[in-house]
Amino acid sequence: MLKYLADENISPLTVKTIRQLGYDITSVVEVGLPGAEDEKVVSLAQQENRIIITFDLDFGEIFYFASNIDVGIIVLRINPQTVEHTNKRLTTFLKAKIIENRNLAKALIILEEKRYRYRKRESVG
Repeated sequence: MLKYLADENISPLTVKTIRQLGYDITSVVEVGLPGAEDEKVVSLAQQENRIIITFDLDFGEIFYFASNIDVGIIVLRINPQTVEHTNKRLTTFLKAKIIENRNLAKALIILEEKRYRYRKRESVG
């Protein structure tokens, strides 16, 4: 089963909602890393094989430009960024099993209002 890591900009109520759906999720706050640099969050996600969920667009840049990372990232681009709206959009997306069905666990996913976009890393070798 896929595991998730909520960035500090994701509400604890969203983390709770994802848990109630049966997913394994923790947050950077729960593991004692509030205020940690993005690279440290990526490192934790890699160590624990977790997909990062965030509103922070910088993670998209890290995915594109850091050649040494092997992690999945979901960047939320939804408005309004309320807990209720975030929970509804994430619930719909996760229940659709898109990540599992399309093998996107190591992809960058931009989750928008009515669609998602993704970019997978090019395989080397």
